[in-house]
Amino acid sequence: MTIFDGETYEAILDRMLARIPSDVDKREGSVAYDMLAPAALELAQAYMEADNVLDFSFADSTYGEYLERRAEERGLNRREAVKAIGKVTFRGIDGLEIPTGTRVNTIATEPIYFVTTETGEVTNGEVTVAAEAEIGGANGNISVGEIAEYEVTEIYGVMSVTNNTAFSGGADEESDEDLYARYKENVAKPITSGNKYQYESWAKEINGIYAATCYPLWDGPGTVRVVVINTEKRAPSSTLLAEVTAHIEEMRPVTAKVTVEGVKEIPVDVTATITTTNGESSAVITENITKYLASIAFSESIVRYSQIGNAILDAENVIDYTDLKVNGSVANISLGSDEVPVIGSVQVTTN
Repeated sequence: MTIFDGETYEAILDRMLARIPSDVDKREGSVAYDMLAPAALELAQAYMEADNVLDFSFADSTYGEYLERRAEERGLNRREAVKAIGKVTFRGIDGLEIPTGTRVNTIATEPIYFVTTETGEVTNGEVTVAAEAEIGGANGNISVGEIAEYEVTEIYGVMSVTNNTAFSGGADEESDEDLYARYKENVAKPITSGNKYQYESWAKEINGIYAATCYPLWDGPGTVRVVVINTEKRAPSSTLLAEVTAHIEEMRPVTAKVTVEGVKEIPVDVTATITTTNGESSAVITENITKYLASIAFSESIVRYSQIGNAILDAENVIDYTDLKVNGSVANISLGSDEVPVIGSVQVTTN
């Protein structure tokens, strides 16, 4: 229900026709009717837009640019996407120079592209150089060996390219849901000079940080501990932690001694026997469990055995499971205040 819900084309036209004297023909197709109908339609559309304007003016019912404008009123900006970083290894002829900006990519229907950020020279058959994703986003966080193609203009002698280590640190642009959550938190937890909420706010100003918890006086007077989690709901990289530390050091009160740490990851290993209609389901099961663990990271203190079971049953083709073990037992997993669950090994056997 909206304020102008009743202002329909029909209701407006009926009111307009009612204002015309009864001795004038007002039937559909008459001159009076045909003159008023277009105006009634325009007014109905104007009322619809007025309802939209009302929705756009409140943070809990707006979106996109309009949400950004509300957040900016409190000094909050949407966090931009962050590029994943890592290293790529080229194999080729000794002495061959790999220039900055060399483009490489994964092999996939929709490949992910990376560019080198430093120059390197092949020695003893190979050279490893730093690289970053061409476009920011979590999809740049690829596993070992996913890069397998390259584009080298006017350079001959490269035989292969790969990444011997995973790329990390990539983060998607902040969603409306997450921006609204920060806006709501900013309103509900007033920031004053150097209180715990301000330390948490400073940490979350860094792209790639999803949430933070501040512990004042954790090691005596004047000490502050800030624990952060990245947008993938995992422990941040050392590079990201250093960035958070540097930012807080710039903003903190002079006398404060600050320690910034990442959350502690608790691997969740799952074994089970499943019954399926057909097809391979292990990948989908792993994805479902990963999503569940991410949904409770830094917000709940228990990994529920029953929810792991639900994640298995939600996988396509799975109709039942038996012998489900989570970290070797049939029980929930309790988490400490600075611990987050992450996917470990998932071993499912089909009977």
